[in-house]
Amino acid sequence: MYHQLSRVTGRLVASTHLQSPLFPVAPIALQRVEAPVIQYNTSHMSTVTEQACPAGPKRMMPGTNVPYPPLSDKIKQRQAQFQKEDDVPVFLKGGPFDAVLYRFTMLLCVVGLGGIAHTIYSHAVPKN
Repeated sequence: MYHQLSRVTGRLVASTHLQSPLFPVAPIALQRVEAPVIQYNTSHMSTVTEQACPAGPKRMMPGTNVPYPPLSDKIKQRQAQFQKEDDVPVFLKGGPFDAVLYRFTMLLCVVGLGGIAHTIYSHAVPKN
């Protein structure tokens, strides 16, 4: 038995058209359509070329005609500090405060695992 939506109530009712299950929609072949080309919002989409920029060749923010602002000296120093090859993990390169935060985080992880182990033990072993 086939069903269709009632135009009055909006609910499924038994179909009165018994000719085909797809009535009144006839099956048609799908049309092949080529996928649209994806355009990424990158700097090469900018309308101002680097050579045409009056201030000289500058890198533009992606998808805009606005050049990147200049970096401050403090940011350049921090970049040099974090990119230096000194066999120190990146999460400890910030100095002694990073070491304190790292050790505190590890302590919280150990305390949390201990709490989980205590909870599992207390649920697994009944009290006398």
